[in-house]
Amino acid sequence: MPEGVDEMTNEEIVADTKTVAKSLETLHDKHSDILRSLTCVSEDQQLNNEEDRVRVLRKSIENLQLGLGEAQVIISLTNYLNAVEAEKQKLRAQVKRLCQENAWLRDELALTQQKLLSSEESVAQLEEEKEHLEFMSSIKNYESSEDKDISVEEESSAKQTSPTEQQST
Repeated sequence: MPEGVDEMTNEEIVADTKTVAKSLETLHDKHSDILRSLTCVSEDQQLNNEEDRVRVLRKSIENLQLGLGEAQVIISLTNYLNAVEAEKQKLRAQVKRLCQENAWLRDELALTQQKLLSSEESVAQLEEEKEHLEFMSSIKNYESSEDKDISVEEESSAKQTSPTEQQST
């Protein structure tokens, strides 16, 4: 772009293009009206000068139609580019949201893994305590049964010694 020429925004381009397109349509209509009025004149009444005017008008109408077509292409292209830009912005926002959600999920996963590790440690400790208590209980039961065996033996030996002592007396 040449220096000193400001860059136009898409909205300005579309607005200017629509304005030019309306002017071109008006000019096209005027040229078409003039051409119709010139062609209505019978062939034998036309002069060479009028034939030149008809040719120039037809060429002008073709150029006007070309300009109108180009204006429509510019407007359509600008609308398409605006739609693409809007979609791009939407996708960027969605990517940002997904990144935030991903970070949150990673934090939740780390927290859950810590809780799992803590729970596994607690379970292992409780199982160890349970085994220890079961062991202590079995020792107590064993000692208790030994004490019963000893007291049963003492009673039975006392009963056995008692009748022998009675006989000796």
